[in-house]
Amino acid sequence: MDPTARALISFLTTEGAAEHAHRGGRGLLEHLQGTYEIVARWNQPPQLQHAALIHSVYGTDLYRHPLLPVSRRAEVAAIAGEAAERLAYLFCATPREFLLAGTYRWVAGAAPALREPVAATDPVATRAELDALVLLHMANLAEQSRSADGSPGRWLVRLRELGEQLIDSEAVVLPLFLAGLAAFSEPDELLTLRAYRAGVSGAEDPAAPTSGLALSAATCPVVAEPCLWLAHVSHQRGELAEARNWARLGRRRLLALGTAWDRRLSFEQWLALSELLGREEERGSTAARGEIATDPRTLWAAVTAGEPASGPVVSGDDAAARGQSRTPAANTDRARFHRYVDSFADAGGEAVRTVYPDLASQPWFDPAMFPLAGYLESNYDAVREEILALEPARFHRESERIRRSGEWDVVFLYERGRRHDAVCAACPVTTRGIESHLSMRTVAGLSYVSRMRPGTHIQPHHGPTNLRLRCHLGITVPDGDCAIRVDDETRAWREGRCLVFDDHFEHEAWNRTDQDRLVLIVDLWHPGLSPTEVGLLEGLHAYAYAYARQLNRYWSANADAAAASARPPTRG
Repeated sequence: MDPTARALISFLTTEGAAEHAHRGGRGLLEHLQGTYEIVARWNQPPQLQHAALIHSVYGTDLYRHPLLPVSRRAEVAAIAGEAAERLAYLFCATPREFLLAGTYRWVAGAAPALREPVAATDPVATRAELDALVLLHMANLAEQSRSADGSPGRWLVRLRELGEQLIDSEAVVLPLFLAGLAAFSEPDELLTLRAYRAGVSGAEDPAAPTSGLALSAATCPVVAEPCLWLAHVSHQRGELAEARNWARLGRRRLLALGTAWDRRLSFEQWLALSELLGREEERGSTAARGEIATDPRTLWAAVTAGEPASGPVVSGDDAAARGQSRTPAANTDRARFHRYVDSFADAGGEAVRTVYPDLASQPWFDPAMFPLAGYLESNYDAVREEILALEPARFHRESERIRRSGEWDVVFLYERGRRHDAVCAACPVTTRGIESHLSMRTVAGLSYVSRMRPGTHIQPHHGPTNLRLRCHLGITVPDGDCAIRVDDETRAWREGRCLVFDDHFEHEAWNRTDQDRLVLIVDLWHPGLSPTEVGLLEGLHAYAYAYARQLNRYWSANADAAAASARPPTRG
């Protein structure tokens, strides 16, 4: 996410977009962010991505609940850029009946009667701008189309029809997945849905026929979820080669479509499943768990249990599936990642502490920029109840070599790539948030409960890397002098609210009260990292984690052999 997008999200949050009602009981901000992510995955230019993030803030002819009056256009343009703001305004002002009928494309000089007055200085919308509005409507449709329970809805045919208007556009490059829908009809879409529902209902039994899932995958060549269910069923049967093929196909489709079709899981969760189900080894742990309920959310819980949760890496095949060979942005991201890896050669024994290059830094961040912070605050009561119910014996002394006075205890959910299953099972709401958002669950990150006893002072220190930010959710915070300093600013925790900061800056914390301070700490990827870089880093960390475990087993085996050789022989 680029700085403009982050600034827009901060602005929208301040204006109350998260609480501003939208369709389906969701907040407007969630819809705007989701639309932005789809437009970005469709590889559209930055101004169109930024327009997606504000596309309905002035309301529309169907969504008559503006977040902002049009009198504030200049204020929005100062953040988003004039081109992006103008597209957002035109999205509000242009009646969609005129726009989506494509009249402007075949009637020379056709212009809509705008719903909102245009300033005298505003030029008439160009054909290129109207084409961009159609694409925004496509992303808007793709983001919010779902059944009431999140299961797939009917929207793919309509998406293709809108895309057909733009086939000869000189201003908009259509996502390539639309070519796969060229012959896709309404009966095909209905058959896809019915076959998928029938297939999922039988996916619980490895011996059950999978014809429904296969029919769904074959009828619609762009949806990923039937393929991923088939990968799961193949794993249950021990058919690993077939599972890998289905997972690979599902992954390509998911990256090309740019959004989940079955919204009971997020795009990121389906993408993670495609990686886990496409692994070489047999998933015996999944097969051994017994029944897998016929719901994607339970499938997610079963497949990801016990995993170190290294995220998916974007491969060359995946880039091609997105309709791009390698974008200039992706090339730049990869070049920066390679510079980071190259720096290991000069870091000596401190290679793991090497600073990631050209990553902008600041000590404090607005929690509203991070969906996980919003999740934790929204679910605070449940999170607090889970954490307070943890058995005291689970806590142990914090072992990092950080100078401190007093007592500082912790209990881990994720510890540098290792999932603590028992703790995660005891904290399902907390764990669901950590595993459903872009938290750092690799060897570079931690997720844990931190308890500072009365009179404790954690001395000034620096975190080992600038790759991460730390999110603190206040669970129990005593009144009095209990706070944290990052760089030259001190802030106090608040129960039910998050603090987000860069722990690579010098920081210290203290509890000069007579009661315990308890916070949940979750590491997040630095927002200056692109999705490409996060994927590459997660892959690097997953390799380091697996290699370290293998090396430790090797050393242990040699140590045991040496010890056995040193023992005197027994007499017969």
